Amino acid sequence: MNDTTNSKYDANEIGAECYEETFDAARLFDSFLISWQQTLGNIKHNYATAADSYIDEVLLTASEQQINDALYRFVTRNVKMLHDVHLDLHDGWLRLYCTVDFHGIFASVASNFELVNLQLDRHHQRLILRQISDTDVIELHTRQWYKAPLAKFAVASYRAIMRKDPLPFILSSIKIKGVPFTEHKDDVIYLDIGRWLKADHKDKLRQAQVNHATLKNEQLLLKLQPNFTEIFSFGDPNADIITAKDNPNKADKKAD
Repeated sequence: MNDTTNSKYDANEIGAECYEETFDAARLFDSFLISWQQTLGNIKHNYATAADSYIDEVLLTASEQQINDALYRFVTRNVKMLHDVHLDLHDGWLRLYCTVDFHGIFASVASNFELVNLQLDRHHQRLILRQISDTDVIELHTRQWYKAPLAKFAVASYRAIMRKDPLPFILSSIKIKGVPFTEHKDDVIYLDIGRWLKADHKDKLRQAQVNHATLKNEQLLLKLQPNFTEIFSFGDPNADIITAKDNPNKADKKAD
């Protein structure tokens, strides 16, 4: 009798010890996961914070051909009335060539500009130019014979009355889906490139921002500030490393 009773007590004690060991192991594993998550979170947060405060700039050179290829891809190809837009780059200034077919008027014109600013980041993608010469009419054709002399008379009259070149006004008068092709203030023209960029192109621009641009002969020098948080896809530095979807018991809970 005593042997039987003792054996029951021994079995209970062994079961209790096994349960306690299992409970301690589970609690230890949970504690390890929490500690690991906090450690990774701290590393991620500290690195992302350091990367965001990294202010060194990278110098990037874009050739004249690369810029014109980009203008064709993102602007000319997306605007039906626009046959051509390209730039000749010089030291400190550029020459803009534009060919349009607008309401039966085929015109090819050119003008000289200074580069005021080039904004390329997650918020803005636009080219800002200041006109420094009158517009030269290289070619002008119309379907009706009387439209060509009328167009030339209108340009000359605008210059005489307004005492400024009509190109900024003409470009802003062209509507693309109800939106002006360009905007202008006096002799400064704003060309918003972002309206023709796809979502994946804008996502790539999140990885850097252009802080300064300088014109040189047949090339453009860009000072870029990399956004390492986006480059390495860290996302939100305060987000959890291990989330609910990483729970290995997720399938069991659904079954329950």
